[in-house]
Order: sequence, then C-alpha cells, then structure tokens
Amino acid sequence: MWSRLKAIAVKLNRRIGNPLEWESSSKAMLLGAVTCGLYLHYALWGELLLIQDADNHWIDQAHLASQLRWFYGFSFTSLLLIVGTYLVRQLKGDLVLFEYIASLYFGLSLCYFSYQVGTLSLPVGAVMVGAPVVGFIFFNRAAVMLALFLSMLVQLALSFGAAWQWWPYAPMFHNTQGAMSSASPFVVFHMYFYTLPHMVFLITASYLVLRRWRDREEKVRLLSITDPLTGLFNRRSILVHLDQEQERSRKKGPALSLLMVDLDNFKSINDDRGHEAGDFALIAAADALQKSLRQNDRVGRYGGEEFLIILPGTDLEGAQTIAERCRQQLESTDVILAKGDRIKLTGSFGLVCNEGDVRMGVDEMLRRADRAMYRAKDGGRNQVVVDHMHGAA
Repeated sequence: MWSRLKAIAVKLNRRIGNPLEWESSSKAMLLGAVTCGLYLHYALWGELLLIQDADNHWIDQAHLASQLRWFYGFSFTSLLLIVGTYLVRQLKGDLVLFEYIASLYFGLSLCYFSYQVGTLSLPVGAVMVGAPVVGFIFFNRAAVMLALFLSMLVQLALSFGAAWQWWPYAPMFHNTQGAMSSASPFVVFHMYFYTLPHMVFLITASYLVLRRWRDREEKVRLLSITDPLTGLFNRRSILVHLDQEQERSRKKGPALSLLMVDLDNFKSINDDRGHEAGDFALIAAADALQKSLRQNDRVGRYGGEEFLIILPGTDLEGAQTIAERCRQQLESTDVILAKGDRIKLTGSFGLVCNEGDVRMGVDEMLRRADRAMYRAKDGGRNQVVVDHMHGAA
C-alpha cells in the first residue's frame, strides 16, 4: 500500500514539474483555483450551519445568510479569473501581469473574509505570515510586495476601525444580542476550521518548492564531486577521500592501500575507433572496477584513462587479492560498440601499502603507486606490481 502511494506521488511530482519554472499564467490560475476553493469551502460550511443550527446563539444567522452570496460571488469571480487568464494567454501569450492580478485578487479578497472572522484571528495570522513566504518563493516578488502592501493597509484600516467602533469586529461571530463570543467553543472550533485549508495549501506549496530546491542542491553537489562521464568520484573528490583515510590510518593504525590503474593501449582505442569508443571503454572500465570492490572502498577517475582506488583498513596481502580481482574483472570486460565491434580491456595496476609505516604521506603514496604502475606497463601490461621499496628513487 505504502509503495503504491509513493509511486503515485512520484508520478504526480513528475507531472507537476518544477513549480518555480511554471509560466506566470499557470501560477495565476493556480492561485485563482485556491481562492475559489477557499470561498466555496466557506459558503458550503455556512449553508450547513444555517440548516443544522437553526437555534445557534453563537452567530448572527441573518448576517451569515447575507454573506453567503459574497462567498459564492468570490468563488465565481475566481473561476472567471482562471478562464480569463487562459483566454488571454491564448491571444497574447504569457504575461507577468497575470501574477500581479492574481496576487492582488488573492490578498484583497481575503481581507473581506478577515473582516468577517476578525482581523486578529488565527486564520488571518496564518495567511499573513505564510502567504508572503510562499509567494516570494513561488511568484513574482514585485507582485507579492504590491499585494502584501495593499492588503496590510486594508487590514490596518479594518482593525483600527473596529477598535474605534466604526464597525463591528468579527461580525460573523456576533450572537443574537450583537456581542462577540470570543471565548466560546464554537468560535474556537471555527478559527481552527477556517485555518486548516490555508495551512494545507501553504505547507503543501512550501514542501513542493523546498523539495525541488533540495533536489537541485543535491544535483549540484553530485556534479561537484563526480566525473560526468563515468559517475565515479572526480580527481579532487578522490584525493579528499585519500587525505581523510591517510589521516585515519595515521591516527588509529589500520593499514591503508592504494591502487593506481591505467587502461592499456587506450590511445590506440581513441585513434583507431574514435573518441566515442574511448568513452564507452572508460565507462565499462569504471563499472568493472566498481563491481570488484568492497562497500567501503573508493574508486575515482584520476585523470584521462587513469583510476585511483583507495582500500581502507587493508594490508598488503588483502590489497593484492583485491587488485588481482580488479585486473581479472577488467580483463573479462568486453566493450561492444554500435556496429557490433568488440574492444578487449586490460589495465596496468600499481599498488602501494603503508603497512609498517602508517605515517607515509599522501604525496609519497601517490608517487610510489604511480611508479609501480609504470613498472607494470613496462613489464608487459595487464598485471599488478607492488612497490616495496620505501624511499627508493
């Protein structure tokens, strides 16, 4: 059940796309739909109160009945906004003006509802705090600023006008004697009830936008540490890992082994088969090396056709076993090109281990692994050579 719901959510998320990249008209129509839903919610609930609570002393039923046409009117106006935006977009194309109109309509129309339930009430506070935050992320900032400024002026006028008794405060919740029943369970319930749809919309919109931001940040992070062709760690990242493992080995004592791998005859692959074939060879080699390693081992593209493999907590004997496994896996890998041609891969491996000298520095390990790798190439390629001569030139 959970997996099915997750699959539906993933499919819906793909269909929605990135809200930050929506056209202005799409954003305006969404806001119109939200406003329509909110006022339809208020109207239908008012109808239910009038039907079931004929003797309700917590509200002025005559006043509530008179407001239903306004609630339905705002719902209908919201629909007109959606249809009008769609038709104008078909004629004039996408315009940022749509966002200005939708933002102003959303903010100013809700000022009317805030007057009915109280400008200092819970639902009004939720909208005044949450809507601008989501708006600045989702909509044109100038449009949101304009709508926020005008809405705040209206809210201040309504609040101080009620304080100076120019008009009643929260007339929807005045009882039959015209008094505000602010502490009644009826009023408390309705404050939360009217707040709920605003909170659902604001939280959902925030979640969608912030999730997209997190996904984008994760993609940027991965791009900064991985090689775009092979998907392995890039040179900078693999050297950072090597520094960390060398420091851990120096402080805590476990041996650290390092493998440097160079694909044999790679230049001839590029020259004879083209660079696309060379790319396929690098991808296949990266996959073969990854399959041969343990969970905690690290492999990265060191440069060109060279790879660097870090084997944490591995002594020389264990490292030789892993190196030989990598060599065999690479040797058994065939690269199949588009025309059906096959390329056989082999590699020359240089191995160094700091067993017996955990204070060996990173530069020294790299120099010795590189030296062992060239000895493997000079010795006939497709083999593993260990550098035992600490400090030799």
